[in-house]
Amino acid sequence: MANHCFGCGPDNPFGLHLHFHPEGDGVAATFVCEERHVGWPGIQHGGITGSLLDEASGYVPYALGLFAVTAELNVSFVEAVYEGEVLQLTAKPVKKSRRIIEVEAELKTEDGRLKARSWAKMVVLSKEQQEARGFTVPEDDLPWRLEV
Repeated sequence: MANHCFGCGPDNPFGLHLHFHPEGDGVAATFVCEERHVGWPGIQHGGITGSLLDEASGYVPYALGLFAVTAELNVSFVEAVYEGEVLQLTAKPVKKSRRIIEVEAELKTEDGRLKARSWAKMVVLSKEQQEARGFTVPEDDLPWRLEV
């Protein structure tokens, strides 16, 4: 994890501070919409919703021990997210090849109401591409890994 990552970095004062854990064949995190996340009064900004789904999608290859970047992200906004709502964020791989991982993610309320969903195409970077950009995934960064 990058300490200043907008999605999960603990050192980013403006970040979302997500903490992912394994769930089924994917990853999950909890998020609470705060006043700083709103667009219209009391309603979460769509860019925050997209960021949540993108971060969850990116965490899937990361949890597989791979470094990937988002090539496509298609978001469906189903219902408004309101300030103070506690949300469950989940993502799982639906198709995997050597260079591409397709991921589905969902954002739901605690009682299971769907707020948004996404499909993402994640492109796995080669070791050379990672090194050229200064990216590395430490072997011991996560205390768990997904097996897919």
